[in-house]
Amino acid sequence: MEFPLQLIVLSIPSLILLGVLRRKGKTWREAFASVGWQGSRPIYLLWALGVAAVIGGLAWIALQFIPSELMQSENVNLASYAGLAPSLTTFLFILLREGIYTALGEEVFFRGWLGGWLVRRFGFGVGNTVQALIFLLPHLLLLTIGFGFWPILIPQFVAGWLQGWLRDRSGSILPGWFAHTLTNVLSSWSSL
Repeated sequence: MEFPLQLIVLSIPSLILLGVLRRKGKTWREAFASVGWQGSRPIYLLWALGVAAVIGGLAWIALQFIPSELMQSENVNLASYAGLAPSLTTFLFILLREGIYTALGEEVFFRGWLGGWLVRRFGFGVGNTVQALIFLLPHLLLLTIGFGFWPILIPQFVAGWLQGWLRDRSGSILPGWFAHTLTNVLSSWSSL
């Protein structure tokens, strides 16, 4: 497996904030809580299953409208799993890759650092919506492959918003990470 560069880069703002908060006299517990790096009550993991089901359903519907030739593009994340046979090893490979290499970094940055700051600054409604819109920006790059990818942008925005809701309710990035990973794994698995 490749080096998790995205995870490292997306973690830098949170690490800087942790250092700043510690210098301002916050405890480690308070500093970690400000970026969502803390545990979560189990009920929020159940909520995460519901969020994953909603996002997965929306994604499945959106994928029905995307031309199949676009889905075969080597620039689409799902292409990295092309040719893999369904097996427990393949499932574990996809779970590890999507959980660590994709979802964790995005949750640390978008929901942990950025979403946490925006919600504290502007309140949940505005802060979480802005966070979800910013989360959508890198996904707009799919349109450079083909404009036919536009339907997937709707579940991407909903995913960002619902995962931000999980972060706000639970105080942790863990439920959003769980939902994000599960959604990515199921999408990837369905492409085998």
